[in-house]
Amino acid sequence: MEKDDKKVKYDGKPMEHEFDGIKELNNPIPPWLQVLFFITVAFSLFYWLYYHVWTGDLQEQEYQKEMAAAEVKLEKHRAETKQLDIILLTDDASITAGEAIFKEKLCATCHGQLGEGNPIGPNLTDKYWINGGTIEQVFATIKNGVPTKGMTPFKDQLPDEKILQVSSYVLHKLQGTNPPNAKEPQGVLVE
Repeated sequence: MEKDDKKVKYDGKPMEHEFDGIKELNNPIPPWLQVLFFITVAFSLFYWLYYHVWTGDLQEQEYQKEMAAAEVKLEKHRAETKQLDIILLTDDASITAGEAIFKEKLCATCHGQLGEGNPIGPNLTDKYWINGGTIEQVFATIKNGVPTKGMTPFKDQLPDEKILQVSSYVLHKLQGTNPPNAKEPQGVLVE
C-alpha cells in the first residue's frame, strides 16, 4: 500500500509546536459559548457580592426568618381562635343544653335514651370506658369519633362548646345512674 501524501485541510490554523508528528490545531471556542461563560462569571460575581458581602441572607438565615414569621402568624391565629378550656361543666344550663344535643344529634339512637347502651353503642352510665372516661377523652371521642367502631365524628357538625356540653352531660348526668336494661360494662374501669 502506498502512503497518500495528501494533506487534509482544517479550519483551524496549526500551532507552532509539534510532537511525534502530530500538530495541534488552534480551534477557538464558538462565540456563543464565550458569551455564556462570561454571563456565568458575571452572575457568580454578583451572587458572591450579594450573599456574602452585602445584605443577602444565606439559607440558614432565611430559614430562621421564615420560622420567626410563621411563629408570629401562629400566635396571631391562636389569639383569634380562642382555645376552649376542656373542663367538666356542672351548671344547669350547660347540662340541659347537653341533654338536648344528646337527643337531637342521634346520640340516643346508638347509646339509648338513658345512656344504657344497645347492640350498637356502649353503656354510658357505668364507670367502664372503651376510649377513656375523663372529660378530655370523652370530648375527643365525640369530636373525632371512632370510625373503627362506627362512632361518627361530630367536629364538622357541632362547635367545641356544644361538644363540651354533651361531654359534660354524659359524665355529670348519665354516669352513675342505673337505667333498666343496661348493657354490660365494656372497656376499662375509670374511677
